[in-house]
Amino acid sequence: MNYFICGICGYIAMDSAPEKCPVCTAPKEKFSQNDAIFEESKAKAAEGAAKHVPSIWVDKETKLYPGTEFVTVHAKIGEVPHPMEEKHFIQFVDIYADKKWIKRAHFTPAVVPAITAHLKIQASKITVIENCNLHGYWINETSL
Repeated sequence: MNYFICGICGYIAMDSAPEKCPVCTAPKEKFSQNDAIFEESKAKAAEGAAKHVPSIWVDKETKLYPGTEFVTVHAKIGEVPHPMEEKHFIQFVDIYADKKWIKRAHFTPAVVPAITAHLKIQASKITVIENCNLHGYWINETSL
């Protein structure tokens, strides 16, 4: 797969660079292709993966609006807690539905890196990408 990174905000586009970034509205010219971005994370130690790979779970019976077609997506970073310290923390987490960006959450060291999105769209695959200020991007996907 081809990945394109916004040089302004770090958003990752899949397959092709958009005309403008959906997060910061930077023009297409600010994107650079980096197809090896997630290969770097795969090569890292198992302990690093345990603290960085997003865990995803989906609630198809949302409690927000019972009886609706909405789907709730939850993601936390790592199977074990990621350090959230001034020098080492998760900067942001993005959620995508069928490769389309849905939501971003920014973090500071004062919070637990977890995100929830209530989707009113139908999708077949959810992708979560996180960015650690020291260890870069990490990705995980789940099918609905």
